[in-house]
Order: sequence, then C-alpha cells, then structure tokens
Amino acid sequence: MLTQVAYSALGVLPTREHDTQFSYGEDPLQTVYVWHGHDGAQSEVSGNAVIFVHGGCWLNAYGYDHAKGFYSALAELGMGVYVMEYRRVGDQGGGWPGSLNDVTSAMKASIDKIVATGKNRNIYVVGHSAGGQLGLLAAQQLSGSDWGKNIKQVIGLAAITNMQSYARGKNSCQTATPQFMGGMPSDKEFEYQAATPVATDIQPAVILLQGNEDSIVPEHHATMPGAKNRIITNGGHFDWLHPDSSSFDALLEVLGEHD
Repeated sequence: MLTQVAYSALGVLPTREHDTQFSYGEDPLQTVYVWHGHDGAQSEVSGNAVIFVHGGCWLNAYGYDHAKGFYSALAELGMGVYVMEYRRVGDQGGGWPGSLNDVTSAMKASIDKIVATGKNRNIYVVGHSAGGQLGLLAAQQLSGSDWGKNIKQVIGLAAITNMQSYARGKNSCQTATPQFMGGMPSDKEFEYQAATPVATDIQPAVILLQGNEDSIVPEHHATMPGAKNRIITNGGHFDWLHPDSSSFDALLEVLGEHD
C-alpha cells in the first residue's frame, strides 16, 4: 500500500461530482457538498456518514475540491460524505475566528441534514491538517449540545493541535499560521490559546491519526491529553486522501469499528 503520497497524485484519482449541495450562510463559500453513499455497497463503513473539514494551511488557495478522489472513494464504500467549504485567509470574513465560525455553522447544518434523512447509523467528524484543527475546535464548541450528542467520534488526520508551536515552524504551512491568526503567539497569546483544541473538552471521543514521516505536520501533534492516537509507519501528509494508501486503510478501520 502507498505511503508518502505527493499532493499532485490526488489530482489524478478517479472522481465523481457531488450529488447535492446546500448553503449554511449567505456567502457562496458557505456551502456543503454531499456525496451520497453508493447504494448496495457492502463494507464495514457502509451506512455511516462523514462530515469532512478539508485542509490547506487555512489559505483560500486550497479549496475542498483537491480531495474529490477521497470523497468519491468513501461514497463508493457506502458512506454519506458531507464536505464543507468555508471562508479562509484571503476571503472576506475568513481567518481567525471567522473560519471556525463557518466550520461550526456548517457542522450544525450537516448534522441536521443527516439526522433528518434517518439513513446513517453513525456520524463521524473528520478533519485533515488545518481542517483537523478547525474540526476539533468546532466539535469542542458543540460538545454537550444536541448536535454534539449525534457525533459518534471526532477524527483528526494529521491535525494541527498545537497552534503556538506550529506558528514558530519554518515550512510553508507553518509560516501561514500567523496570517490565519493575525499575528505571532507572542502578540496574540489569548487567541492562540483559544485556537488550540483541548481533547478533554470534546465529547465524544477523539482519535488522532498521524504519519511518522509527515513533513508538514510533525508527529507530536498526535499527542494530546485525552485523545487516542494511531501512528502510521512512513506515513506522509497527503496519504490520508489517497484510497490506495496504508493511511486511508487505517482510517477505514477506525470508521468501521463497532461498539
């Protein structure tokens, strides 16, 4: 199975377009795109639903569409896939905390839609990279609410979980963090604290999936008090979004686990 998948490899995966979409706000970016689970699919994950928060360093240069192969693969396995677009750095209203406000609103609207259909037995919140940070925070905000009670598990894929340390890094995504936050940790101490998820404040359970050779999000981001984790040997950052990778297979194992 593949490891160290290049970003460019995602663009040549087989895809199908979304089946439907709905808005959760007035801005055109405040949209959720839905892939219905393939009828008749027989798999451990069939009948579940995923609410997905895409990554891309919080920048509007990277939209939801870069992972269409991932969404299509999950739908072929019988899962309903709800993929939010949201305002990011470079969009009016994006950045901190606007991006989080969008993600939280999209998560509420998606849960309402999923519950109304009555077709999905479990709802998972899944976020990748910067989307992992936003997904964890949104789930944290919904913990204890009727929305939060409908979530079975929150899953971070190479999720950024320590904003202060990430902002001090030197790779291209790390150096985008001050743009998202509006300054460095030394100038925005309260904001960075608020932007760092706390697993013990998130209900239901949190699991962090991480490759140990991820060049964009260091492995230590998978260690949070109160969260379970799973480390993938030689796993890279974009492996999670490629259906032929060992990381994708690990995600399916988590999504297919039953009580």
